[in-house]
Amino acid sequence: MTPTNRILHSLLYLSLATVAGCGGGGGFATDPGESVLVDSATSFTLVSSSRGYGPPLPQGAACDNGLWEYTVHLTSSAFDWDRCDVAGTGSDPADYTRASGSRTLSAAELESARSAARMVRVSGEMLCGADRPSVHISVASASGSIVYGDDFYACLKLETAYVEGASLGTLYGVLHPLVLP
Repeated sequence: MTPTNRILHSLLYLSLATVAGCGGGGGFATDPGESVLVDSATSFTLVSSSRGYGPPLPQGAACDNGLWEYTVHLTSSAFDWDRCDVAGTGSDPADYTRASGSRTLSAAELESARSAARMVRVSGEMLCGADRPSVHISVASASGSIVYGDDFYACLKLETAYVEGASLGTLYGVLHPLVLP
């Protein structure tokens, strides 16, 4: 399975688990203003499953820098990533390199990630955009998981709940540099 297919498969599985009753309910936040990082959370994953509008990738690029995934395991301090790094100008297919791995976060790094995730709040907005990347956050606990979508796409009604899109960007800004210890 390619990394892109794995990300999409993970997102589909989490969405189906939510619909099937394995997520949703179970103490997860669904009311506007609530933080998605509930006390019972054991991990959270930030995923971009589409790149949105922008310049096309060069033909033959090894990966798509608009598709990525970061997971923080709150109970073990493990941090996993799967992303596409771009060197140079990004105009040459050789500039694109798949980067996947994991490492243990320091106490300060874990607290920084946890704090940024606490700022991701359920949105009451019903926006209907079409040009941004499709970013989701899933939160898992011992009782299940839930996937939250970016409220920029809330009119599509594909998720149980949506979050404030700007907070997803802030969380990405905290997680992205954690790949390099």
